Amino acid sequence: MSIITSIYRASPMALPSFSYLQCSFAGIDFILRIESSLLSPAVLSGNRIVKTMPAPAFCQGIPAEYFEAIEGNKLYKLAYFLENLSSLPAPKRIWSYGSAQSNAMLALSALAQLMGTELHYVLPYLADELKAQPKGNLALALHRGMHMHIDSKLYRRMTQQAFVPDENEWMLGEGAHHAHVAHGFAALGQEIMETGSTLGFHQVFLPSGTGVSAYHLAAAMPGTKVITTPVYGDALYLQQAFSQMGISAGMPDILAHAPHYRFGSLYRELWELQAELTAETGISFDLLYDLPAWACILQHRERFTQPWLYIHQGGMQGSATMRERYVRMFGAERPAHAAD
Repeated sequence: MSIITSIYRASPMALPSFSYLQCSFAGIDFILRIESSLLSPAVLSGNRIVKTMPAPAFCQGIPAEYFEAIEGNKLYKLAYFLENLSSLPAPKRIWSYGSAQSNAMLALSALAQLMGTELHYVLPYLADELKAQPKGNLALALHRGMHMHIDSKLYRRMTQQAFVPDENEWMLGEGAHHAHVAHGFAALGQEIMETGSTLGFHQVFLPSGTGVSAYHLAAAMPGTKVITTPVYGDALYLQQAFSQMGISAGMPDILAHAPHYRFGSLYRELWELQAELTAETGISFDLLYDLPAWACILQHRERFTQPWLYIHQGGMQGSATMRERYVRMFGAERPAHAAD
């Protein structure tokens, strides 16, 4: 039987809303927070949704089509700029760096469009296949006018914070990190705490790349335990990232999967896991971040016996190219042990 995985995204006719719904996977019950446009008609018309939240206030006045690119945790990372769009002087250009399928790259390309400026994005390398035919987030960001630089030396300078932008230029770190990133997570934290008090959960899980989202969300939610797992690097990398951001009273707990999955690499067990997740929950999850996160949850299931929330990572447009790679390597057949 072939895997039929449909990614539902409503037409950009309205600002994003967010649904909280009851889910169960592998005997673990949880609440899922997900952008409503990613839900299938069957889930939307069912009785699993327990609460729906409208778009945050900082989204008001922005054309809805931009939120096809500014989504997931990048919506909250860029909240400061979205809220102050009319009062901030537009920079001459915005600089950033990262990978060729980065969700932050796509979000920043949309922000640059909104501000009437240029995004210059630096990659350490680019596969010949993507040079010849850009796909996924890379194609979408280029379509929005992104200027791409394939320059390993410049990339290394940026990672070492040795790059100094010219006057009237902005430099945003990997994953769209910047000095005002906490602004959006204060709003998200308030929403989650209020929802948690109603639905009865006081524990939140989300995977980490650079760790910025987990760190600032934990700081914004005193009394709520935030748990994360390292996907981009290992546990030591994540601990060091948190330390560099500063010691706060509400540091996230780090759970590591053993063995550690190499970022962006393909694993048969994760490909099988996505089929099981989709079959049992009716939800499509991000291949890059959500799948290693769920492998970690299953390995530490004793930590998830109390009511808890999983934050869906979005990023489904960027998952398209990784899905193609998985199909080429392992095929599109549903694992025999996946639920019907």
